[in-house]
Amino acid sequence: MEEKIKHFSQLFRELEAEIGTQDLADLLLQALVVSIKAFKADDKSSFCDQFNDLVKIISNTEPRFGILIYCFFKLRKEFQNGYFQKLPEKKWKRVILKRVKEILKEFRQEIKKLVENSDEIDVDGKTILIHDNSRTVRNVLAHYKKMGKKFKVVIAEQDYDKTHNNIERMHKLGVPFQVIPSYMLSHIHDNIDMVFFGGLTLKDTMNFVMNPGTHGIISEFLVEGTPVYMFINTTKFSLWKARKKVDVFMHKHKRAHHTKEIQYERVKYSHDRVPHTMFEKIITNRGVFTPDELKKFFDKMMKKYSYDEVKEG
Repeated sequence: MEEKIKHFSQLFRELEAEIGTQDLADLLLQALVVSIKAFKADDKSSFCDQFNDLVKIISNTEPRFGILIYCFFKLRKEFQNGYFQKLPEKKWKRVILKRVKEILKEFRQEIKKLVENSDEIDVDGKTILIHDNSRTVRNVLAHYKKMGKKFKVVIAEQDYDKTHNNIERMHKLGVPFQVIPSYMLSHIHDNIDMVFFGGLTLKDTMNFVMNPGTHGIISEFLVEGTPVYMFINTTKFSLWKARKKVDVFMHKHKRAHHTKEIQYERVKYSHDRVPHTMFEKIITNRGVFTPDELKKFFDKMMKKYSYDEVKEG
């Protein structure tokens, strides 16, 4: 099991970095549909045993992905109820497929609702800075463009692939944009009206887990008094108690100086942690929140959905 968790952790991190958290969840749910259709055994108890193993893996990846835990715990709860257990062997697979497809539909509707809620932000005539490879942010910008809003985008250059994903999307939308290295943003502070970010999850510590480099950019623009907005689906929230202060994946490398006989340890983290108080507003599928309002809403969700068996540490 431990090796499987390591394998899935690496796979999820790579996919999340390439396609974003929402697409990762969508991809896994679609893969689950294909797997169920291909599942040969008629015994539903055999399927449930294997599905429970998958849930254990998803619950222990580094980092943990709140949106995956939300979706797969929701499915497992369905499979554990009395109605499902009483289904005849020839019918249970159809019921499972139907429920997975319903969750996929619900998930996509929640994304649509978040985009609709983004209308509360006035972007007409504004210049917006983006940085991370967030499908949510790009969907919001596409929505603004469709609604006839006039705005410009500055892309803070970072990882090559992520930056070019943003470039391709802005070009396809027909949105005027510029690209500036993320370490040179001080030259354009006066040109930026607002900053948009997406996030991997929100922890019970009220820290957003975000792309590397985001904390520095957010801090930079907060000093300038520029409003920073977070766009995140509430299904991404990590609804369990975190016991570790550092709740992202850390990897240590042994390195050598390129010309000198010097050995050193290099530490790399998969994501940044950003306090929720650093954002002007947090736009979600359940509404638009100030930081204080978000804390109250998160606490209510924790009481309602808390995944007690998922523990950090």
